[in-house]
Amino acid sequence: MAFKTLQAPPSLARPDSCSFSPTNSKSCCYQPKPHSRPQARIATKNRLHSSPVLKCRANPRGRIDEVVQLHQDHQTTEIPIVLHQSVVFPGQTLQMQTVEFRYRIMMQTLLLQEGHSFGIIYSSRKDSRMADVGCMVHIVQCDKLVNDRFFLTCVGGDRFRVLEVVRTKPYVIARVQVLKDRKSPDSSNLGSLMQQVEGHLKDVTMLSDKLSWKLVGDKARQLSRMHSPESFSLVVARLFVEDRSEQQWLLELDDTAQRLVREERYLQQRSKYLAAVAAIRGAFGQLFCNEKQ
Repeated sequence: MAFKTLQAPPSLARPDSCSFSPTNSKSCCYQPKPHSRPQARIATKNRLHSSPVLKCRANPRGRIDEVVQLHQDHQTTEIPIVLHQSVVFPGQTLQMQTVEFRYRIMMQTLLLQEGHSFGIIYSSRKDSRMADVGCMVHIVQCDKLVNDRFFLTCVGGDRFRVLEVVRTKPYVIARVQVLKDRKSPDSSNLGSLMQQVEGHLKDVTMLSDKLSWKLVGDKARQLSRMHSPESFSLVVARLFVEDRSEQQWLLELDDTAQRLVREERYLQQRSKYLAAVAAIRGAFGQLFCNEKQ
């Protein structure tokens, strides 16, 4: 296992914990898709960093719109890439620990640079090919452990699109451009779309609480901190969409309205499923009570 994802402490902003086992770089097969609207807003600078312990100022509790992001139009950058078995979104907080030798080398290299960022791309266990779109993560704290391992606390930044794989050894380096949502012709309807999605979120929350399933009410309260439709749609995809392939699809969309429409359909189907489960459970519960009488 290259990285081991760990549970973040309560002092961080509700991180998502998941199994992280990047695939072997030898099996990395990538053919980038043409993209008609490349947008790049990342600039890289190199500067010597003498300390093996990195503590960057960042506020994981802040709004997703307040995540520190680098903006340089019409530029590309080369960044290290880690293949992850979960989809990482902007604003997400996660902790991980390096294990494999190649990723220890990656971290030692990053500590000599100013950016302290790398890219995470979803790759399922069934398919070793990495996706076209991933998420930049910024290291906000890095502690060196024994055996040259590193304990990282990261916050998701910009989405990016891979243009080209530069090399695969000792770890993957790719040339990327930042991906931002384009202006949608349906932008005037974004407010109503957000309200419809929020309505389905309330239904899903109520039914989940009724079934005593994984609580999402606390997650729903996070959405009150989101201001832009784009950030709102990305948080919904991260917190309420459980299918990783669907999450990746939503991450790759560059149209906020399309993402909200797709999320509305997903949540509507989810609420119907939960309602059916609740009805079946209620029927069996009533039958059990009648038999006891």
